[in-house]
Amino acid sequence: MSLPYPHDRARARKEDGEQPFKDARESLGEAEAELHRDASSRDGYTTTESDEERHARQEAEAGERLRDIGDEFSEDH
Repeated sequence: MSLPYPHDRARARKEDGEQPFKDARESLGEAEAELHRDASSRDGYTTTESDEERHARQEAEAGERLRDIGDEFSEDH
């Protein structure tokens, strides 16, 4: 149920009570948590990695990308 105007939401709360809004808020939170889990599993790392681990991973990935770019550039010229 989409209620774009504040007065519609207030009226719906009076008529239906708070429960539909709490249910919608809970399901939205669960959906966001699932998206976050899916995104972190696709990236190949978790949010629990330390700053040092993340920094080392980013340096390694940057080195690989730079080598790939250098290879592509040398092939083109």
